[in-house]
Amino acid sequence: MSEMVCVVLVEPEIQGNIGAVARLLKNSGLHDLRIVNGPEIDDEAFARSMGGKDILLSARKFNTFRESVADCTVVAATSSEQTLSDRKFRRLPTTPWEFWEAHTPGNEKIALVFGREADGLRNTEIEMCNAFIHIPGNPDYPVYNLSHAVAIVLYEMLKHLPESNPNIPDPATGDEMELINHKIRDIMEKYGYPGYKMQNSLTMIRRILARSSITESEFYKLMGILRFVLAPWEEENEEERQNP
Repeated sequence: MSEMVCVVLVEPEIQGNIGAVARLLKNSGLHDLRIVNGPEIDDEAFARSMGGKDILLSARKFNTFRESVADCTVVAATSSEQTLSDRKFRRLPTTPWEFWEAHTPGNEKIALVFGREADGLRNTEIEMCNAFIHIPGNPDYPVYNLSHAVAIVLYEMLKHLPESNPNIPDPATGDEMELINHKIRDIMEKYGYPGYKMQNSLTMIRRILARSSITESEFYKLMGILRFVLAPWEEENEEERQNP
């Protein structure tokens, strides 16, 4: 499990929060901390990390959010802002409990993404995620401190740890899931799907695919179907290249 879950902090500002998150990873048996455009780690962060100093020292730093989650199958955004409209898939809420019910730790490479202390994750970053976690709270003040939010999500993870199962099939990789999404986009464009509906529909599909926990063998079967659907256009393009 410790190899299959990482925590990604996007542009964190407060050293105490960074150190506290490292401590939480240590508490939870995790070690993969990733920081996107964060500050240089200083003494305050190390002091707050307590037994998690080694996690701070080995934290991986990235210049872009996309790079930080490129190897992950499930990328879960977290935010205090949510929507209750089925038409707005970007921030349709899932509680931490519901998330871990759908994504058992150890079956998939999971990235838990936490945004800036001041204003959280941007819409463009959430659109790159295929899951969305919202922690319930007082409607008058639903915003949790960064490290507190990490603690809640990791606590729910620990409650859902599975028993050992050597027969669990290999899940599709993050790159394979992204390839499916690209093929679906190609099909929608070829069939003239309305452009103004495209992004919301693709976000919905991304979430559905993530919840389905597609295995490696299911990925190949699904790709075969998508390639079959796209075959007439690909054959047409090949003929045009041979007969310009």
